[in-house]
Amino acid sequence: MEIEAREIRVRLDGTQILNGTSITVGEGRFVGLIGPNGSGKTTLLKCIYRALKPSGGAVFLDGKALSAYSVKESARKSGVVAQHSDGGFEFTVLEMVMLGRAPHKRALERDSARDNEIAFGALNAVGLASLAAREFGTLSGGERQLVLLARALAQQTPCLILDEPTNHLDINRQLQLMGIVKAAERTVVAAIHDLNIAAAYCDELYALSCGSVVAHGSPEEVLTPEIIREIYGVGAELLRTGDNRLQISFYPLKETL
Repeated sequence: MEIEAREIRVRLDGTQILNGTSITVGEGRFVGLIGPNGSGKTTLLKCIYRALKPSGGAVFLDGKALSAYSVKESARKSGVVAQHSDGGFEFTVLEMVMLGRAPHKRALERDSARDNEIAFGALNAVGLASLAAREFGTLSGGERQLVLLARALAQQTPCLILDEPTNHLDINRQLQLMGIVKAAERTVVAAIHDLNIAAAYCDELYALSCGSVVAHGSPEEVLTPEIIREIYGVGAELLRTGDNRLQISFYPLKETL
């Protein structure tokens, strides 16, 4: 599935959050949104997954305006792992994951054996099948994040939308989650805080600052010392690991000390 956000504008409480922001996510591509806090990453994702209506511009899925899809139709297109989840604390882990099957069901239709198979398969993929009967609210923040990924996988959509998906995860779980998403071979658009994670897993990056795209390209093209300094206000040194992965280390600029 291809996603296009075209000239998106959002104004909230008198503040302009997005200033005609445009991105294109090609079919099967893993695209990351980077930028400092307040740059508009989450707001843009919310417009793409229909949690927020832009004040200008439009989002297109496979060339068709998002507004032309019913809510259920768009839910069959994109699975979402949002940054925060305050709901579902009285559900079991399995019940949370089963919610991902809702877009595929008619009103009042009961869960089937196939739904259960898909849900357990998703829990197996994130390594939490043994917690299926646990209450969601008793899990750690990292475990909750993995359950939400399992829910999105159970939704069986051609696209995944992730808002800072590695928050609350230890290093091993971060790599596990990103590896699962990469292996899913779906169209992915993700807001990513950790630039080394972005470099390791993304095909393309969009760098946002003050609600506008300031750079776009491959990780090597975007994650340069000059661009990092411009949008984050820190110095950066780029290295290559033994397996030729890009690794970035950061240091404060003298003028900020």
